[in-house]
Amino acid sequence: MSPVHAVGTKPRGARKPFRIPLHLLVGATGEPSSEGALHVAAALAERSHASVRVLTVSTPFPHAVGISDITSPPMLDEENREAALAGVKARLETLPGSRPWTVRAVIGWPSEAIIDEAERWPASLIVLGRGEHHAWDRLFGPETAIAVARRSRAPVLAVARTARTIPSRVLAAIDFTDSSINAAKLAARLVAPNGTLILAYVTPFAEPHGTKGSLSDLYETGVEDRLAACQSEITQATGRTVETTLLSGEVVGQLVEHAELEGCDLIAVGGHRQGIVDRILIGSVRAGILRAAKCSVLIGPQQTA
Repeated sequence: MSPVHAVGTKPRGARKPFRIPLHLLVGATGEPSSEGALHVAAALAERSHASVRVLTVSTPFPHAVGISDITSPPMLDEENREAALAGVKARLETLPGSRPWTVRAVIGWPSEAIIDEAERWPASLIVLGRGEHHAWDRLFGPETAIAVARRSRAPVLAVARTARTIPSRVLAAIDFTDSSINAAKLAARLVAPNGTLILAYVTPFAEPHGTKGSLSDLYETGVEDRLAACQSEITQATGRTVETTLLSGEVVGQLVEHAELEGCDLIAVGGHRQGIVDRILIGSVRAGILRAAKCSVLIGPQQTA
């Protein structure tokens, strides 16, 4: 369904300096599915003078499986780790600006290894490839991004394979919680200086613009006022051009469809608290967007932006 309305506001006066993450942790493999994550990390690092760490993970050999006495499971694990490290380093050889990056390979499970590394550093943004449907790609695909986002204290940027530059047009899902507003602010700071942020709210009413004075009409009027307030707040905080739109229908489908319609290269959604309810909810809207979107996806932080 098409949006009910779309309103844009350009910042007035001098732009405020934006802040973007200074510690980027990139989860990558030597496969083409990591190309987007590596290129976008390089673009962000160049703009913000960020330090970058690249982590690749080699999953352990199933030690319970019988193998030849010639090669032990620990030896196989180490060989696989070294091969994974060599694959990522080979991918970085042609990536401008990556020479000072730290590159590590560990043996373990991707989501756990990424979260551990992010907390030890600590990382201010985790960048992952979106992956595809091949077995190797799933190591750093949507399911890993979902698992990391469930537990990470840092925002997670899952980058489409074809991405090569900083996002220029972003759709930010707004439900007026602090986490969704923080995600929108972070997305605005990541977007290119001449880029646009679209704040999107999905109304639960099936049909837009109910009869004047009806419950749906009053509800939408209140939503429009809240969107305008968020628009002003984010414009003032980030100096970016901000538009608003009101959608109706199924949340994931509407957000993904509107992002494609608007030519967005990033969808931003709010983070989550560590409670059981929030862990369940991230398995619905956020996970649905990570699985369905063709563009990159940002899962924002819970803390104040």
